[in-house]
Amino acid sequence: MKPEEHTQIIHDIGANISDQAKVTQLLAQLSEDYTTVLTENKTNKETAEKLTKDNETLREANMQLFLKVGVKPDKDKEDKEDKPPEKRSFNNLFSGKGGLK
Repeated sequence: MKPEEHTQIIHDIGANISDQAKVTQLLAQLSEDYTTVLTENKTNKETAEKLTKDNETLREANMQLFLKVGVKPDKDKEDKEDKPPEKRSFNNLFSGKGGLK
């Protein structure tokens, strides 16, 4: 139920205070809507808490992967720095038949 409808029902209750049947019907509508809103609110809170927990778990997992990925390139870089670059010579350019390798 929209907030405007809810407000209108409350005004109708005030206007029809002498008609007990109408007041009871309007209060029943408000009660049903209130129960629906409470149920949806509870469900939404539980969903939000679950998603927040799942999001935090995902962030932790991503951070662990990020830290693992961050370490590996440094190791490869150190290996390359330890080895001097291979020098190329003119003799290595040609195969035994005189063609380029």
